[in-house]
Amino acid sequence: MKQAEPLVPYTYAYVKAPAPTYRSPEEALNGGAPRRVFPAGYVWVSVHGRVEAGGKVFYQINPDEYIDAAYLAFGAPSTFQGVVFSEPPSRPFGWIVQATRPSTAPGRAPDPQAPLLARYTRITVEETREIGDQVWYRVGPDQWVKAQAVGLVFPTRRPEGIPSGVKWIEVNLSEQTLAAYEGDRLVFATLISSGRPRTPTVTGLYRIQVKVRATRMDGNIFGYYYLEDVPWTMFFYQGYALHGTYWHDRFGFPQSRGCVNLSPRDARWLYEWAEPYGDRPLVRATPDNPGTYVWVHR
Repeated sequence: MKQAEPLVPYTYAYVKAPAPTYRSPEEALNGGAPRRVFPAGYVWVSVHGRVEAGGKVFYQINPDEYIDAAYLAFGAPSTFQGVVFSEPPSRPFGWIVQATRPSTAPGRAPDPQAPLLARYTRITVEETREIGDQVWYRVGPDQWVKAQAVGLVFPTRRPEGIPSGVKWIEVNLSEQTLAAYEGDRLVFATLISSGRPRTPTVTGLYRIQVKVRATRMDGNIFGYYYLEDVPWTMFFYQGYALHGTYWHDRFGFPQSRGCVNLSPRDARWLYEWAEPYGDRPLVRATPDNPGTYVWVHR
């Protein structure tokens, strides 16, 4: 039996900083100088090996770099994934992003007898109503949910500026969804996490410039962050990218410092589908191998 592909290319762990690293476990045990000290912040590393020495456990996180196991907390990447279409849907659809019990009619309180619609439940919009300033969607017989409980995709045609017949990606910041098209045919859709209010994602029409199989991201934007081996990353404008996210499972809500976060499975699918094509760890767009269009809007 063929083994399933791993969810992510590495094992990842959160660092309970400040945390020192050493060139070897022996240096740590003998009181040697740290190779570096991770400052307090949001720090994740990829783990490549485990060593026991002096009655303690150390993990290798880079060549000649080890950290005491006490500083690490291993993560569990999200298993959420979007949907690939052979027949594109004609109606708006999406996912429940806040677990909710539907109401029997728009504007009413949730029905206590109704089954709970769990987070990430896929739904199709059968009808839309506005009650005051609140939008309601009917997602089943006598099942109405508020707009803020869902992230929706509205099948559409390519915007001005995108030629016919090419691949393009729509990122809807209001809905926190992404849709991939080939011409005017929807082929894939999912939930995303875009930039938070203080670090918003740029809007406009762009093209993927660089694809990197795994890359480090770090900075000090409203707090220090350091993320090793961010998988399936596609830069479309300066430091803004579509990329896999192993450190949270909050898709459907803004979470990032500006990038478009995708679940690992979704990021890999999109990375392999999108242009520029190439098998190298880093692929740059060229006139002969241009990048896929990315349309980001609210």
